[in-house]
Amino acid sequence: MAGRGGRGRRRDIYEGLPSDTQYKRTAHKRAVQGTIRRWIVRLLVLAAIGVAAWLWGDEVLRAFRAEKQQRQEEFRRGASHIEEGRDRRSGVDWIEGE
Repeated sequence: MAGRGGRGRRRDIYEGLPSDTQYKRTAHKRAVQGTIRRWIVRLLVLAAIGVAAWLWGDEVLRAFRAEKQQRQEEFRRGASHIEEGRDRRSGVDWIEGE
């Protein structure tokens, strides 16, 4: 039955059976294989990103820069429209006596 172990731990009846030992060995092997598989996938993804950056890096950077310049120009146009509206409402261009 379930007797006391040396350190006060209760032993299971099935602990230490050949099938239990084989299960532990198989579970450990699967865990190691899963870890290795995950690392290989991560390395492959990094390698793919590296190859893509090497092949298309310049084109991607140019596209980002062009998009950035376009956004800045749109922002400037929007800001100038806001300033024109503010000046018109405040009467900055109003000439007294006309």
